[in-house]
Amino acid sequence: MTEDEKVGQRITRARKEAGLTQQQLATMLGVSRPAVAQWEKGKTSPSAENLRNVATATGKQLIYFFTGSGVKTDDFDEAPKMRGQVPLISWVQAGAWTEPFCPAGDDLEYYPAPPTCGPRAFGLRVRGESMIEVYPPGTLIFVDPDVDPVSGDDVVVQCEQHGGAEATFKRYIIEPGVGPMLKVLNKDWREQYMDFTEDCRIIGVVMAQMTLRRQ
Repeated sequence: MTEDEKVGQRITRARKEAGLTQQQLATMLGVSRPAVAQWEKGKTSPSAENLRNVATATGKQLIYFFTGSGVKTDDFDEAPKMRGQVPLISWVQAGAWTEPFCPAGDDLEYYPAPPTCGPRAFGLRVRGESMIEVYPPGTLIFVDPDVDPVSGDDVVVQCEQHGGAEATFKRYIIEPGVGPMLKVLNKDWREQYMDFTEDCRIIGVVMAQMTLRRQ
């Protein structure tokens, strides 16, 4: 068996242990599904950058793909594994989120759930530039509706006075003697702060993010 075939077998094993299909792994890496299939068959070898991304996506240490085993030292621990799937929903669906709401359907995309997310987490794709300093448009954010926000958290919130049914995405700030506010992260934005009024409802806290390669 060639070294490429050994690496391919380890990619296959890591992908399956992470609960990913070839297409899901390909989407996370910004490559085609046939490219992943060729790696797993040992027909081609992934670049160093792609192999690092495979390790990140599957929760494996990079050394695993070369040796078949993980390494633990006093300085490094194994990365937490991603478990379960998170549905990617629309901002309108996020704005309609209530306790019984549970998005489902064959047309939904699913991504591996980051270790920090609970069982009801969902994904959103960032639109617009109000949070561009940290979240460029196209960034995939993972939101947990079961986490209580604290000052400094980035939250998905729905406010009737700021745009009706769709949810929005801002930083949650509590200043002593002032009360909660919502802040944008684009320093060129005209209005840096929004009032967090009684008609505002926090839908969930952003727990992780993933930037997808532009096609």
